Amino acid sequence: MKKLFTLSALAALTAASLSAQAQITVDGTLAPAELGTGTGKYQLVGTYTGAHSAADRGLKALYMGTTATTLNIMVVASPEKGDFNALLLYLDAPQKTGVGPNTRLPLGSDNTSQFNSQPTLDMPVDYGFRLTVSPFATNGSGDVYHSKIDYTANLNSAGKAPDVYLGSTNKTGAAFTITDANSGVVGGKVSYKTSATGSVAANTTTGWEIEYPLAALGGASANDIFRVMVAYVADKGEFYSDVLPQIPGQTAALGLDPNFSNIAGNQSYAYQVGVGVLASRSASEALQAAAYPNPVAADSRLSYTVPAASAVAVDVYNSLGQKVLNLLNTTQPTGTHTLTLASLRQLPAGSYLVTLRVGAELSTRRVVVE
Repeated sequence: MKKLFTLSALAALTAASLSAQAQITVDGTLAPAELGTGTGKYQLVGTYTGAHSAADRGLKALYMGTTATTLNIMVVASPEKGDFNALLLYLDAPQKTGVGPNTRLPLGSDNTSQFNSQPTLDMPVDYGFRLTVSPFATNGSGDVYHSKIDYTANLNSAGKAPDVYLGSTNKTGAAFTITDANSGVVGGKVSYKTSATGSVAANTTTGWEIEYPLAALGGASANDIFRVMVAYVADKGEFYSDVLPQIPGQTAALGLDPNFSNIAGNQSYAYQVGVGVLASRSASEALQAAAYPNPVAADSRLSYTVPAASAVAVDVYNSLGQKVLNLLNTTQPTGTHTLTLASLRQLPAGSYLVTLRVGAELSTRRVVVE
């Protein structure tokens, strides 16, 4: 009897422990408990800090995370104006083959969708996801519209990619679960929550949140890489200045059918399952991070450049995506800096990721502890 009670108590404690671990809730709001590292947590992928070609409207930040079965994405944004503007998210999935990099995307089959814009991206594109939102004054039900375009599928007789309408939501964050078998993402969830005033400057937590089954996207295992790009577009699909990754110095609208392969640096983010966001080429060039000697020795150091005085954080993650050390968290002036890596020698032997964040830029270096 005592043994049975112990097992029952252990089961109850385990269940309570699991329920206490915050998981991502699809409600259009970024909660502090949803941020972190490892499974079921959002990680900041990138932020938009430049001027907006649409005054006080546009993108703010992109977060990504995975669970054992889902890909989760949160786009903090305030897109509502006086017409039907949209957010577009382009995704390269690790197990799928769609349109290659530096190739103009085909039109979508839905003539009312903003996927009738044909940008050229510098990343492969398998899927696109769209959120079209009604003007800010409209806050009733059914005033946010969602669709998915499949660039891995055969084009129709008109040479267009299938753009499937997923359904509508309101602006309160209520999630919509996808049930249409034609969508290819049955069981996925989408939601949107508007900011209180429509101001993107004041908005840090609300916007477009999506959750799709990994199996519906071709599956993904630890260390597989998703690539992603997000854009804010006008009613007819014209691109505003706001894209993530942000284009340095871009203040004017990009217009219809922009060619991102002509822009210096990487116009996409890479998110590695179990690790998190990887550095963009532009960030790597700007920060000039290097870890040496490698494998880690007593005199190993991380050297890097701070382009302009910024908050600087250096963290170390293990192969499971768990943060195991914080080496630095401070503000540093412009210039070249070095940081000792000797403390990594206390860690178990294995491969680790050293992440350097300077302001909104992120660079990563993989090191070995023997």
